[in-house]
Amino acid sequence: MEQLGENLLENTTVIGPVAWDERLAFWISQIGSPPLTTTACIALGVLSLPASHSTWCWMGIYLLLVVLLPLLYLVWLLKKGLITDIHLKVREQRTRPLLVTVAAAFLAWGILHFGAAPRLLVALAAAMCLQTVIFLAITLRWKISFHSASAAGMAVMAWLVVGSLSIGFALSVPIIAWARVRLQRHTAGQTFAGATLGGGILLSVLYMYLLI
Repeated sequence: MEQLGENLLENTTVIGPVAWDERLAFWISQIGSPPLTTTACIALGVLSLPASHSTWCWMGIYLLLVVLLPLLYLVWLLKKGLITDIHLKVREQRTRPLLVTVAAAFLAWGILHFGAAPRLLVALAAAMCLQTVIFLAITLRWKISFHSASAAGMAVMAWLVVGSLSIGFALSVPIIAWARVRLQRHTAGQTFAGATLGGGILLSVLYMYLLI
């Protein structure tokens, strides 16, 4: 994040002062990044479960594999100069990170499933598997918004856990989408598609796992 901030400041010295709404969009984009919103989604799910040491351990395993491992891979790619930034603004640079995320998601699902983790966490891992596979296929031809997908998943989980109190999470989806469009990282259509698929996939998988 600090490196991105430095890059932004470097750019402003060349092209002039950055507008206040662009700065706002930049920080919204950082706070609403997929690693953070995914972590919030998992935390919301865990808080809805009976408190136990094992549940938090399973959450740690999930976050280690699905969030931290892909993030560390992105940092490594960035240091090697193989990607331009950690948010993968260039569509062609998204394939390898997505493949790593797919592998990590399936590994997490296998460990949680066969380790008898709480069914909700197994369902979340399954949703991540399905989402990353679909997004990988889409990314080969089109640049869909990961930020919007992850934010929508967080909003869906919040709605399932706290009901009407989740309005703040729901409002974060269009706010994050606006930030991505304002920074010219996505079109409105790409953010809408990301949010629709992200929220729809999570809701569908949770329904199949928990209600059928």
